[in-house]
Amino acid sequence: MSTRNTLAAAILAVQLLVTIGLGAAPVSAARGLTLEAQARNVVGEFFQTINARQFAKTCDLLSRGFYKQNRIPDKKRCVLRLTAGLTNTPTVFFRILGVRLQGDEAIVRARANGAPGQITLVRESGALKILKVRRSLGS
Repeated sequence: MSTRNTLAAAILAVQLLVTIGLGAAPVSAARGLTLEAQARNVVGEFFQTINARQFAKTCDLLSRGFYKQNRIPDKKRCVLRLTAGLTNTPTVFFRILGVRLQGDEAIVRARANGAPGQITLVRESGALKILKVRRSLGS
């Protein structure tokens, strides 16, 4: 699968999973919050930026591991691919079902338009960033 197709598939899977959290606090306001609350905020901001088509901000929320796993060479290409793949996509309505901590990861379970899934976050440079997004087969 080409680099472009890999990112497009990953991001489309993400969009099927969850979308914006209206009123979510910006990640910069996460100081003093529990790790679980920070994870909820990052997920909300991630999808808020996708729906607002602020793809540079979206790409800033992705971890180095996400870039590597999806063969995204740099932020510029991330922004270009998100622009190409998500500019005309509809909003997906979601609900966060829970957050659990597992080792160095925070795992956010959510349901979007009836589809269950999870987003894994890791701490990177002092902030939580998205490592992977996966759709669950059941919930």
